[in-house]
Amino acid sequence: MRIRPAAVYRYLFLFFGASLLLYGIYSIFAYDDGSHVPVHKAQKHLYLTVSRDRIGHRFDTLAPKRILFWTKVFDRTVKPESDNFADCPGLTDRCIMDSDKSLISKADAVVFHSADISKEPLPENSLRNPDQVYVYYSMETPDNSGKLSVSKNFFNWTATFVHDSDVVAKYGGYFMKTTQAEAKGFKIQRFFVDERRFVKKNSGVFWLVSNCKTESEREMAIAELGKYIDVKYAGKCANDVEGKSLCPLGDPCNSIFESYPFYVAIENTVCKDYITEKLFSRIDIPSIPIVMKRKTYEDANIPPSLFIALDDFKGPKEMAEYLKMLQTNMTAYKKHMTWRQDEWTMAPWNAPGFRNGMCRLCERLWEANRTSKSIEDIESHYKQSAACENDNSFVKKWIS
Repeated sequence: MRIRPAAVYRYLFLFFGASLLLYGIYSIFAYDDGSHVPVHKAQKHLYLTVSRDRIGHRFDTLAPKRILFWTKVFDRTVKPESDNFADCPGLTDRCIMDSDKSLISKADAVVFHSADISKEPLPENSLRNPDQVYVYYSMETPDNSGKLSVSKNFFNWTATFVHDSDVVAKYGGYFMKTTQAEAKGFKIQRFFVDERRFVKKNSGVFWLVSNCKTESEREMAIAELGKYIDVKYAGKCANDVEGKSLCPLGDPCNSIFESYPFYVAIENTVCKDYITEKLFSRIDIPSIPIVMKRKTYEDANIPPSLFIALDDFKGPKEMAEYLKMLQTNMTAYKKHMTWRQDEWTMAPWNAPGFRNGMCRLCERLWEANRTSKSIEDIESHYKQSAACENDNSFVKKWIS
């Protein structure tokens, strides 16, 4: 069949004409005169390019939640990195984080790091959006979180190590039985180690310590324990030059920890749920940590055989006798390692239902039908919820 040239030109003319017409219509409706303020910085993901005046009622379901850090965190500015929520499965594009104070009216949550609150002015009341959540953030104990000067009912939520905080911000993960993890479909994290690593180069207890005077009076307890079993001090509180230089700042010294059958992991303050990197960062080391009170750790679902607590014993002499028995009886020592034989695992980091820190804050901001609340006195509230022991009655009784 022969196609006439005139017909080809006619169809091309109609095609280009229709294209120009559609472009003109799009330009009219999509025109942006520059008067609107973008709520989110332009990013490659669709969620991060939308603004309320462009998509109307759909904004609340499409736009990510903005978490604004009003303060620094230990003098470090929180930067709006594209991967801030990369370790939050299912929430990667659901929240953004920055510290641009000019965007406070657009923030869903405004975070104040307790130790840095006094270093700069607080936002003016006129800038506060009634739908916002003001979050008190601290992973330190109340006495180490700085003094505050804020008005009553300033904060709405807490983000602390206390498990019943509005947002849990704990130092480590969530232990669980392997059978529970399998039932949830979690990938199993294994803590199995070769039994040859249970044989130690040194005997006694190792303690890396830089805070020599603490609320928990741990230094008194370990000094008494040291009268009955060898305790090797390292760090700032060591009493010899060799000990002071044994673990340079920034060096985890894992090989030294592993060379001893026991190491001290007692916190500087005894508080509800307060368990730090002293335990969590050394979980893979096949030595036994010594803590102060068993209940604190069992309430956090730490495997019971993983640690030895001071209050398991009447006093330091009885405890030392048990420790010396363990380091000469491999069968008994191995019983403290049975949790590693695939009996216990940890939930995958920030898995749904086990979120932590800013991932948990992001998740909570997406909860439907949140009830509004305010905390009248944040300092007294935090002290009450953390339930820290500010006397040394336990240690005094234990060493007497």
